[in-house]
Amino acid sequence: MPNNNISKKVDPESIKRVTQSVIGLPTLPAVVSKMLEIIDNRQTSADTLARLISSDQALTAKVLKLANSAYYGYQREISTVNMAIVVLGFNTVKEMGLGLSVIDVFKNPLSGAAGFDVVKFWEHGAACGVASRMLAKNSGSRFSGEAYVAGLLHDMGKLILNQYFGEEFFNVLKEAQTCDLESAEKRLLEVTHGEIGAWLAEKWNLPAMICDTVKHHHQPWNAVTDPAFAAIITAADLLCHRIGKGNSGRGAPPVYDDRLWDIFSKAAMPLDESDLVQLQSELFAEFDKTENVVSFIPDDDTDGQLCR
Repeated sequence: MPNNNISKKVDPESIKRVTQSVIGLPTLPAVVSKMLEIIDNRQTSADTLARLISSDQALTAKVLKLANSAYYGYQREISTVNMAIVVLGFNTVKEMGLGLSVIDVFKNPLSGAAGFDVVKFWEHGAACGVASRMLAKNSGSRFSGEAYVAGLLHDMGKLILNQYFGEEFFNVLKEAQTCDLESAEKRLLEVTHGEIGAWLAEKWNLPAMICDTVKHHHQPWNAVTDPAFAAIITAADLLCHRIGKGNSGRGAPPVYDDRLWDIFSKAAMPLDESDLVQLQSELFAEFDKTENVVSFIPDDDTDGQLCR
């Protein structure tokens, strides 16, 4: 039963105003918008990507630090972004550049909710990005790069709540122990983290397909732009919850009805609920290739103290 002792609500318009103001924070708009333009563009060269990353000193430092990490074991010091691309790989640099830029915006919560682990949150987001890309490729979608982006960012509405409405978000998480998270959000905030994330995605001028997916990642059958693409991120999110990769702040994995699998069937995509069990080991293997990258993300400027 819902906790009737919690009655304080937040005006959805105030949440929207705060969300839209985040566009003014540094780094993200210029770098990420261009990163998104080249995410699946086969004509993009390593030099183009290197010039883009090099235009941001902080991002350059992070990419070089990652390339020089012990995991890669390169015996010579890597001092240029071009060499980092050679060592890390083109896709890793694109995706990590995007992830690091977004993380920068939310790395210093003003009033973080007690019990919300930002490090585990990003681990879940990164895993969902990897899973979304994997499912997109397996299902024949040509939007594997966009799927990674949507998977990585699908829950970013929770970051707005954690950073700017920590007390209210704590109440939501507390109530969500006895009901599903979206019901708690609707009752206490009158808005869901999907809607909040979509406001931010629109403000950042992300592609319409990604904005729509962020908004409807728990109800892909309501997606307007591309329900099949949204369903890929929904299935990826469910898969990550089932294998316990990270923690999005949800007390229990989301439950979906047959409408999710109907979307794949209508789109002639070979994916149903039984496939998720078989895909678990594949995701573990795929994620292990990037897990060192995930563990690197929080260890920057804050020495790992990201609101644990």
